[in-house]
Amino acid sequence: MKIKAVVIALLLVVNVVLLAAVILSVQEDRTAQAGTAMAQSMPGSPKYLMVTGRYRTTEEALYVVNLERRMLAVFTFHAAKRRLNYSGRASLTADFR
Repeated sequence: MKIKAVVIALLLVVNVVLLAAVILSVQEDRTAQAGTAMAQSMPGSPKYLMVTGRYRTTEEALYVVNLERRMLAVFTFHAAKRRLNYSGRASLTADFR
């Protein structure tokens, strides 16, 4: 009977350790993904690259790069007005010679 009690106690301890490991790994995954942007790509060569960033204190910017034509387009988003505005474009080939 004593061996049976020891085996049961050992199995309980192993279960508790495994449960703690699962909980900690899930929590770690959530905190790692909280501030990370995940990109998706289609098979083959991508044609566009999009990057977001702060433009002013009230506006965000969306930069779209056409990788085939080497052009950059800039859009700004005003959060209070909920409006997306086209701000301009530039040729990356001409600007980075």
